[in-house]
Amino acid sequence: MALNLMFFKFTKDLIKIMFLSTSHNKIDLKFRVSIPASYRLNLDKEGEQLILFKSLQFKCIEGTTSYRMQRYIDAIDELDALSDEAFVLRMMMADSFEMKFDSGGRVIIPETLMDFAQLTDKAVFMGVGESFYIWSPSEYKNQYNHSQKVLKEKGPPKLILSKKKILKDIDND
Repeated sequence: MALNLMFFKFTKDLIKIMFLSTSHNKIDLKFRVSIPASYRLNLDKEGEQLILFKSLQFKCIEGTTSYRMQRYIDAIDELDALSDEAFVLRMMMADSFEMKFDSGGRVIIPETLMDFAQLTDKAVFMGVGESFYIWSPSEYKNQYNHSQKVLKEKGPPKLILSKKKILKDIDND
């Protein structure tokens, strides 16, 4: 039985949902927006729930899976319960919403998230791996321009792909 659980954990960590690409979608007067089809397909394929919350880093909404949100919760449990970090992460949880899709693949973005990200009639979806951002078009443009400036000034990031994390996870089981 332990071997089966280890295999499930190993495969669950390897087969992560990936949100990729950028998409510009309209928001209607009822705050409904279509989530990109590739994002919905990934969620459906893995039987995952979509969670939206205020980004802690940017002036946008972050979207992720219930599995990844559980990892955030587990990380909070590792912190000093009275620390500022734990407090901020608990507040993030309080501002998180489990989303339901309508028949057209749309969700209703809660007004508090709309206001936070300064969304009106358009949203820019930006896949960043295990999560995605929903930006106002103007804030997305600012962030994109900033990334291009950093790229021009510093060159591409030095990225080393390794198997260390996978091997560490296997060793821990």
